Amino acid sequence: MKRVRTPLPLTRYLALRAAIATLILALAASSVTPAYAAPRQASMAIDANTGAVLHNKSGDAVCYPASLTKMMTLYMTFELIEQGQLGYATKIKMTETAAAAPPSKLKLKPGEELTVLNAIKALITKSANDVAAALAEHIAGSEENFARLMTKRGRELGMTSTVFKNASGLPNSEQKTTARDMLKLALHLQDHFPKHYKLFSTRTFTYGGRRYRNHNALLRRYRGVDGIKTGYTRASGFNLVSSVRRHGKHVVAVVFGGKSARVRNAKMRSILNKALAKASRKKTRKPILLARAKSPTPPRPTPATRHAPPRPAERFVSTPPGPAAAASKPTLNARQPRDTSQPSISVAKVRPIPMPAGMQRNDARHDEGDGDNGQTNANPAMQSSAASNTGKGAVTRFAPPKGVLSGGLLPSTLQAQPAALARNTSAIQQPQPNTERQRNAAAVAAGPFQIQIGAYIAPADAERQMTLARKRSGGLLDPYRAVAVPVQTGRRQLYRARFQGFERTAAYSTCASLRRLKIDCFVLRMQ
Repeated sequence: MKRVRTPLPLTRYLALRAAIATLILALAASSVTPAYAAPRQASMAIDANTGAVLHNKSGDAVCYPASLTKMMTLYMTFELIEQGQLGYATKIKMTETAAAAPPSKLKLKPGEELTVLNAIKALITKSANDVAAALAEHIAGSEENFARLMTKRGRELGMTSTVFKNASGLPNSEQKTTARDMLKLALHLQDHFPKHYKLFSTRTFTYGGRRYRNHNALLRRYRGVDGIKTGYTRASGFNLVSSVRRHGKHVVAVVFGGKSARVRNAKMRSILNKALAKASRKKTRKPILLARAKSPTPPRPTPATRHAPPRPAERFVSTPPGPAAAASKPTLNARQPRDTSQPSISVAKVRPIPMPAGMQRNDARHDEGDGDNGQTNANPAMQSSAASNTGKGAVTRFAPPKGVLSGGLLPSTLQAQPAALARNTSAIQQPQPNTERQRNAAAVAAGPFQIQIGAYIAPADAERQMTLARKRSGGLLDPYRAVAVPVQTGRRQLYRARFQGFERTAAYSTCASLRRLKIDCFVLRMQ
């Protein structure tokens, strides 16, 4: 007898079809491992006048920074400008690697150049990834090297949960930060570089005949906002760090993981409104001092610090406790005997010196109306008057001889050794070379090149680092003069630790050897 096949009821047929489709989609999804988890939402706000935390929702949760990374790229750039190693007029060349970066970008071709000032504005407004990569390569030789320096500098600034893997914020699963760390960075930018920070208020930027509007819409739509940066990747969501000043109040806030720019901005406005209502007009927080090199071992806690009572309310911690803080208060005897077994170190007499005139001229020359060199001594005998000779002793950075040294202009302060001496520099004398070998070497070490190993807040720190560098170099630096050169950077006096008297090839080969010993350096020539 022939069986008759009866059709399924329509409802059962549709249900079976939906189940099969769901199974297929699940299998397809399981075969692909997602590169990132869903965007994590976090937010935090502080009273920049007092340091009080006004809002905190997952402020220590690990998030992807996206283009907030460029805040650190700009911090590194501003630091080099303050040290005289870069200027607003310095030319940055676009490389093939940088030009290949994904958008957003200025779309410069390999070999094209732009000034540091235009690069800064491109990062702030357009958030140009190609420019960020080119700037990193110019400073550190490669973006990978620059990212390592960013991470190291961030740790010195108290950003203990942050790791950088590139200069732009393009997707990388190992690049991470927190809302608290980004607020620390924002405060450091404001405290350390008030002149350069004003560029974060740039609303439009014109370059190559095109006009770019700042991605930070709150600059135009929220009264009192003076910066600072937006960011977005699919993994991070829409991020924003904002700073607002109203009626004597100053609030800095961050939002991570917005579902859209509009949602993110609305959330930021809500946080700022509530924070401003609670913020104080009285400024009790002192500006954060420029971070100094860390001590090799943490100091022993004193009874006072060991039993200090906890603070009654959460305060925003801008720098980590321990070695970094201890370095700013030297504990060594100020009259320790000098080690005379090494060649002498000269510390130039200190007088306030103005910023190089070229720096102010660069501001005017390269500002398109969008609203937005170092100094040293050629001769130890001239050190007493070096501080006033702002028009002389300019230095020029040269490319290394082929095969001797590769890489860009590395910020020497990032690899600094422990800083701890507090001697009275006015009493420092310059003894004669105490061995026949040193006397003979000093007589011939009169070349026009010099090596800088760092820039420090106190002359004693510069002296300390040069003494340590001599000892670690195994005699490489013995024939050369060690000079701590004063330079005025804004309202701060820094001292550049330099060894002088090299010939060109010797300078670059010596610097390469120092780098292999983990002593950062770069080469300059006297003009």
